[in-house]
Amino acid sequence: MKKDYLNSIPLEGFAQIIPRRRSIIERAPATMPQYEYNANVLAKNLHPSVQHVIVTDIVQLPNAKLYTLSPDAEKGTDKLAYFQPGQYISLDLKISGSRLTRPYSLCSLPSVKEYQIVVKDMKNGFASEYINRNFEIGTRVDISEPSGFFSYEPLRDAGHIVGIAGGSGIAPFVSMAKAIAEGLLDADMTLLYGCKTEEEILFKEELEELQKKCDRIKVVHVLSDETKEGYYHGFISKELIREFMQEDSSVFVCGSQGMYDYIRTQTEEMALPRRRVRFDAYGEYRLSERDEGQFVKGKQFELRVLTNDGETHVISARSDESILVAIERAGIKAPSKCRSGECGWCRTRLISGEVYTPVLTEHRRQYDQVAGYLHACCSFPLSDCTVTINCE
Repeated sequence: MKKDYLNSIPLEGFAQIIPRRRSIIERAPATMPQYEYNANVLAKNLHPSVQHVIVTDIVQLPNAKLYTLSPDAEKGTDKLAYFQPGQYISLDLKISGSRLTRPYSLCSLPSVKEYQIVVKDMKNGFASEYINRNFEIGTRVDISEPSGFFSYEPLRDAGHIVGIAGGSGIAPFVSMAKAIAEGLLDADMTLLYGCKTEEEILFKEELEELQKKCDRIKVVHVLSDETKEGYYHGFISKELIREFMQEDSSVFVCGSQGMYDYIRTQTEEMALPRRRVRFDAYGEYRLSERDEGQFVKGKQFELRVLTNDGETHVISARSDESILVAIERAGIKAPSKCRSGECGWCRTRLISGEVYTPVLTEHRRQYDQVAGYLHACCSFPLSDCTVTINCE
C-alpha cells in the first residue's frame, strides 16, 4: 500500500509559509546589494580602460633611458594589469598643445607591481625627446592596458625562438628572457642582437647574467660598424639566422622599419613558413622609396573631423603624415595604441576623400575596406578628406 505523503504533512506548517516570507521581505534592505561577478572583476583587472602610473626610477642607458612605472594609488590605480612578455603599453602625452599616444614595449618581468620601458634618444623624435627631457622621479602619466600580439604562443610557435633585435627593439626580448629564466615561459631562445657599435648595446650586463643563470638563453651580438673579438660583424643575414636555427624554430623580429624591410627579404629567401616568422608592431610608419607614386609629395589638404560629441573640426593635414598625426597636432584626443595599423584602436570612418594605406600596414578587416573604414595611424591623405572619430 502506497504511503499518502500529502496527508502525512502537518497542515499547520503551510499556514506559516506566507507570514514567514513576508517577515523575510520586511527585514531585507530597500536597495539591491551591489554584487560584481568574478568574471567582470577579472576583466577589469586585465583590461582597465586607463592605468595611472608614476615614475619611480630612471636609469641612464647608452643613448636611452630606462623608466620604472609604478601604480599611482592617489589617482586610483592600486595595481597594474598583468602582461605577457612581448606586449606593449601606450603612453598618453600632451606636448605643446598636441594630444598623442606612443607605444613602448615592456622590458620587465611580468608583474602587477611595476612596469619598465626603455625610451631611446631619437633624432627628431617628437615624443621620445619630450619624455627623456621632461620625465623625472614623480612624473605622473596615464597609460593603456598591455596590448599587442608579439608574445609566445606554444600552440602556434616552435619550442625554440630565434629573436632578432635591433637597437631599442631589444626591450620585448629582455622581458621574454627574464620570463624564461624564471620558468614563466616554456621555450628556448637564441637572441641575435644587432647594434652599430659595442657602446650602443642595451642591457648588455643584464643579458649576460640571464645567459649564465639559464642555459635556455643564448645571446649573440652583431655589430655593423665595428669589428671586435667576441662579436659577429655585419648584418643579421639569412646565413646567420640559419646558423642558429634548430630543426623547428620560430623567428621573432623587433627593431626599426629599415630592419624589418631587410629581415623580411632574408626570411622570404629562406622560404620559412609564415606562421614561423613574427614581426612586432611597426610603430609610426614613415613613407619611403617603396611608396613612391602612391602618395602626394609636399601638399597640404583640408581635413574635416567629425567627433562623436557633435563637434566639427577643420584642420590641416600634410600629405606625408598620417591622418592620426594631423588630428593629434590639432590637439584633438583621438583613440590609438600601436600606431602601425595592427590593433585597430584608431578605426575611423572615411566620409569623403581618398587616402593611401601602405601594404605593410594593411591589417583592416575585409568588411572595413569595403565599408570605407580606415586605420587613421597608417592612412595618408591623397585629397581633402572628411572623417568621423570617437573622441576620448
